[in-house]
Amino acid sequence: MSSSRRDFFKKLLGTGVVVAGLPPACAPNIDPAPVLDVPMPGEDGIVALVVQRYPDLSREGGAVTLRFPKESGQENLLVMHPTADTYAVLSATCTHVGCPMGFDGKEAVCPCHLSRFALDGTVTHSPATVPLTQYASTYNAGTQVLSINILDGDPNFPAVVRGKLALTFEEFPDLQNTGGMVSGRPRGYGKRIFVFKLEDGTYSAVDSVCPHQRCEVGFDSGLNELLCPCHASTFTKTGTVTQGPATSDLKKFTVTVDANGVVVAIT
Repeated sequence: MSSSRRDFFKKLLGTGVVVAGLPPACAPNIDPAPVLDVPMPGEDGIVALVVQRYPDLSREGGAVTLRFPKESGQENLLVMHPTADTYAVLSATCTHVGCPMGFDGKEAVCPCHLSRFALDGTVTHSPATVPLTQYASTYNAGTQVLSINILDGDPNFPAVVRGKLALTFEEFPDLQNTGGMVSGRPRGYGKRIFVFKLEDGTYSAVDSVCPHQRCEVGFDSGLNELLCPCHASTFTKTGTVTQGPATSDLKKFTVTVDANGVVVAIT
């Protein structure tokens, strides 16, 4: 997104969540999924739901939004029940302008502007262009327990081991280049992180969770900054907020470097 596009986007957003001039819910028969408040899970990162306790989720075509304590920094999750013993879990905030998601029985749908997402989070209908995050889940038909792993990550990205994420130069050669970047969701942490080699030769690592409404930021090469797709907050490569509505920085991690690569302390 160029600076001019970003500014245009900000003008459209104004001070609210919904684009000016459009009704807050113009998708017929689609409402945000009912909210279920849940505590943060333990160290294993597993959220276990006995599905039959929640009528909005137990019926085929149903869905709920899991809301975690605000201080946890965990984004809301949309838990969907499309068919029989099949469930799917995505991030619950539309990546267009941050509306809470609903479910039509087949796809995740934004009630505000009709963006649609497949069960794996890919965009199937604009105006959204950024996918939702998919979370790993398993369902035990015998116990009727749906287990969601919020600490799962990308299968081809290194895992966190004893609080450390090791990124070798052999596997991630871009980290040897000034301006180089690596991003991914490490297993054991579950949220995307960004690691940069800065122009002065030092390194930075930051979390992807925007502190405004916990949308996932992405790197915009045109701005050379991290940009939140929901409400256009921007952050430097070191996580410092440069434009609101966010008022605080991205979470930062300590980085150490040796001849083999970069090690990020995940806390």
